[in-house]
Amino acid sequence: METINLVAGVLLILFGLRFLRKGFARAMGGDLIDWLQGFTRTRPRAWVGGVTGGVVMPSSTAAAMLSVQMTRRGNVAWENVLAVLLGAQLGTTALIQVLSFDLQAFAGLFVAVGAILFLYVEAPRPRGLGQALLAFGFMLLGMGLLSEAARSLGSDPAVVNLFAALGQLPLLFLIGAALLTLLMQSATASIALALALVASGQVDLTMLLLWVLGANIGLVLTVLVAGWGDLQGRRLGLASLLVKGPLVVALTAALLNVPLASLETLPGALPQQAAWGHTLFNLAACAAILFATVLGRWVRVLVPEPAAEPSGATSLDPLLLQNPALALNAVLRETLKVFDQLHLIRERAMLALSEGALPPGLKTEMDHRRWQILEVRDELVEFLDGIPDDALDEEDQVLKETLDDFMRELPVIVRTLGPNLYEDVERLVRTHPNALDAARPVLAEAATRLSQQMNTVARMLMRERPEFGRKILERKQENSRWLIQAKRTQIGLPYPVWEILDDFQQLNRRLSGVAYIYCRNEPEVEALDT
Repeated sequence: METINLVAGVLLILFGLRFLRKGFARAMGGDLIDWLQGFTRTRPRAWVGGVTGGVVMPSSTAAAMLSVQMTRRGNVAWENVLAVLLGAQLGTTALIQVLSFDLQAFAGLFVAVGAILFLYVEAPRPRGLGQALLAFGFMLLGMGLLSEAARSLGSDPAVVNLFAALGQLPLLFLIGAALLTLLMQSATASIALALALVASGQVDLTMLLLWVLGANIGLVLTVLVAGWGDLQGRRLGLASLLVKGPLVVALTAALLNVPLASLETLPGALPQQAAWGHTLFNLAACAAILFATVLGRWVRVLVPEPAAEPSGATSLDPLLLQNPALALNAVLRETLKVFDQLHLIRERAMLALSEGALPPGLKTEMDHRRWQILEVRDELVEFLDGIPDDALDEEDQVLKETLDDFMRELPVIVRTLGPNLYEDVERLVRTHPNALDAARPVLAEAATRLSQQMNTVARMLMRERPEFGRKILERKQENSRWLIQAKRTQIGLPYPVWEILDDFQQLNRRLSGVAYIYCRNEPEVEALDT
């Protein structure tokens, strides 16, 4: 039973940590990359932003991946990226400070309040806060299970002998902590496990601090492994190793030679002392920011720039796939850029109609934008395929499915809005110039309706709210009736005008398809679809 409690406790902590990170991301609106990048103008601001980001997103590995993404997106200076990374690793120690206190008795309160906000409040920010409280309650429950198991095992002679042997092999204890952290991919979860083992009575402060040092080395190894496939990831991981590796060696030597009484001057009981050791270690590591220029020079020598390769159509970073929620947000961000391109294509076609002439190079420009969108679409489809469904919650699964549907419709949308619309506009301008004045009002109204529908689809994707899906379907039905009526009443207009209206009708149908996933469980959708 104790073994089951140990495993369940570890899983609850890992699950709670992931759920906590996602809850904070939802409470902040999910724009963590953009939010952090706003802090990177100067090195001190980058460090402050990193610390704050680490507090609200307690995952140093995720912060490192975000740092890599910011470097590739915004050409952020190396020194500022390092400041974000070290600041984030310091910020994540705040959660350990909280977990070091005996709060297991309040786990039920956190779960109850969090569940109420998460299950019964629709506003995203309060719901995100509820998710974070719920996750923290899970972590406390996990800590409680671990402590209970540790107390039961503490009287077992085999466990007593094991810890006695580990006390004689302190480096093995440190290496074990590093490997466990690498396996769990979370220094926070690893140290939380060590704090729970205090209840066994077999772990002293020296062993706890060695575990903390090992967990920090494990975190460095995690960053190295996660970022090895990317140039900036390798550099960040190597920089972290150059900063923390010598510091761990020096502090390990000090711990093995300093009397235990000297270490007990740290404030609080044993768990709090370990938490303070973790915080002070990362605070000392932050001093490397003062030497970031020299460190950056060394890292660039050790990891030089590779031969230039053609860049992709998007700014998506494969490292984000290790955090499915962030990866999905990145796909959404690129999809919204696609909407901007679609708006530009529509505006260019309507400008030609309003001026009564096709500007030189318009066809080339529209073809270029079309192929650019299709190239982005191919990258997004491949990226979406790499996001595992079972790692997403129900809302994110719906968003992924909606984005998948939109990507399937996109080739038809861009072909209709690009070559088809251009050819119809060209035919109207060239063969029926006298009918332009009469055709412009109805075509301008159709284009405006299309623009409104595209904006509504974009808002639905950003906010993930079913009411926008219903609005899209209602607008689809209204636009369809209007287009049919326009073709019936505009009898004197030439055939190319009807073809343009048919293009808008096709776009109206294709764009509205993404709404059915959000509204498929609502009975009124069947009426809207008829």
